[in-house]
Amino acid sequence: MTQTLVYEVPATDSTLLSFDGRVLEVFGEAEAGRYHLWEEPRLEIRPGRSRLLVIRTRPDRRRQSVFYDPARRAGLEALAERLERSRPPVAEH
Repeated sequence: MTQTLVYEVPATDSTLLSFDGRVLEVFGEAEAGRYHLWEEPRLEIRPGRSRLLVIRTRPDRRRQSVFYDPARRAGLEALAERLERSRPPVAEH
């Protein structure tokens, strides 16, 4: 049996994002969410005063926003890239 590598990134001291290659999960005091790759989750990292991380699924079926700490932005950007690379290629018609 092969072991799945889980990529975990804290957004704040109380919010954690976890990706196992198939499912992106959000764990937090007030936030929770679960997004399978077939939903094509994407992370939008918004700078500025609000510092929001927005999770969107394929064309706006679902949306979730969580705050992030600026010092953790690099880890969140790496997670966003990992999600992009994990998405299956688009089939040509």
